[in-house]
Amino acid sequence: MAKENETLPDTARLAPLEGPIDCVLHVPGSKSIANRVLLMAGMAGGASRVSGIPDGDDSRHALAALADLGIAHDELGVGEYRIHGCGHVIPREAATVDIGSAGTVGRFLPGLLASVGRGAWRLISTDQLARRPLGPLVAQLRAWGGDVAPETEGLSFPLRVRGGSLSGGDATMSAAASTQFASGLMLAAPYAESGAVLRITDLDPDDRYIDTTADYMRRFGAGVDCSPAGRERVVTVRPGGYRAADVGVEADLNSALVFLALPLLVGGTVRVANIDGNTRQTGWQMLTLFERLGATVTSDAGGVSVGAPGNRIRGGFDLDMRALAESSLLLAVLAVFADSPIGMTNLAHVRHHETDRLAAIAEILLSLGVTVEEGDDWVRVHPACGSLPAATIGSRGDHRIVTAFSLLGLAADGITITDAAAVSKTFPGFFRMLRSVGASFE
Repeated sequence: MAKENETLPDTARLAPLEGPIDCVLHVPGSKSIANRVLLMAGMAGGASRVSGIPDGDDSRHALAALADLGIAHDELGVGEYRIHGCGHVIPREAATVDIGSAGTVGRFLPGLLASVGRGAWRLISTDQLARRPLGPLVAQLRAWGGDVAPETEGLSFPLRVRGGSLSGGDATMSAAASTQFASGLMLAAPYAESGAVLRITDLDPDDRYIDTTADYMRRFGAGVDCSPAGRERVVTVRPGGYRAADVGVEADLNSALVFLALPLLVGGTVRVANIDGNTRQTGWQMLTLFERLGATVTSDAGGVSVGAPGNRIRGGFDLDMRALAESSLLLAVLAVFADSPIGMTNLAHVRHHETDRLAAIAEILLSLGVTVEEGDDWVRVHPACGSLPAATIGSRGDHRIVTAFSLLGLAADGITITDAAAVSKTFPGFFRMLRSVGASFE
């Protein structure tokens, strides 16, 4: 896989974008979906052909994890691979697997390994990922008989996993901290002796990650049933494992939203052509929010378009962001240019993402003279009074800070972002795509 991040800027000083904008874009595949697909293809029997795999650090770590386990793959083209599934027998029965900062790999791989008949593996990560919670997943895997042992009291990485078996059965998992714990159990459940009946609680009714996991599991032959959407879901997974399949990964909606938001700032229209209007990705509700902010949104099977006059963002509301957490930084930037304050609530869990994102919103915008109020799980951003001063913003190693606050630089003069290469986690081509829409930066 080509490593575009080798040419990413360490520091990027952005110049205001001249609007209105008019463009059609194709954004990279979803890393969240891609890592589900890669790990299922690796465990399946036979060779799977997968496409739409993004060229980001997280997907590289998923592919590298498979290679560390002795599961081979061939690169067929840009974002396209043949994965030679191991048929639930890991070729390397002892290995150290470095998952970097790939949170999805860290939550999805332990259960799959614990279900394998034999082997012993050590999963290591960056310090950043090791600070993020893993305890609920470890506890449930152990309740199913999994041999999963964190090496530290923090119940995170490094993590030792021994193969054996998982009993499966009934389990309750809260999604308050992350839906990835529930998805990790779901992905392992086809290899559990009795399958599983998972009761997932504390869900946002609009959260679609559980449905996304179930959809892609079915593509690899797993038997999965989900109760209707709500704050509590019951997911039934029948035993039987995975079989090889040809699967494409749809575009990453969270990456697309950054570009679809541009018309709200500078006017014009942006269309992303490789997102299906029927996507189950959770960020879909942001498009409805864009309409509330003053944009016009159209969607169909061929893509999504957002148009707006620019410089007329409507604020004056508070919004529960539990299902839209990945877009909290983006909305904070848009709120700077709104006509009234915008508040975001139910965001305590983003304090444990790549960085404390609530603190980042408050600290960065306060440094620019923007009035911001912050609580344990909420933040309210007031419109900027006058032009923003020239400033340097540190990414804190968070790819979402780079993408969201780059928009700030396209709407206000003199914004510089340091450690901009952090965007390589999910979107190494981000700055190249910015240039394609007319942005300029040093």
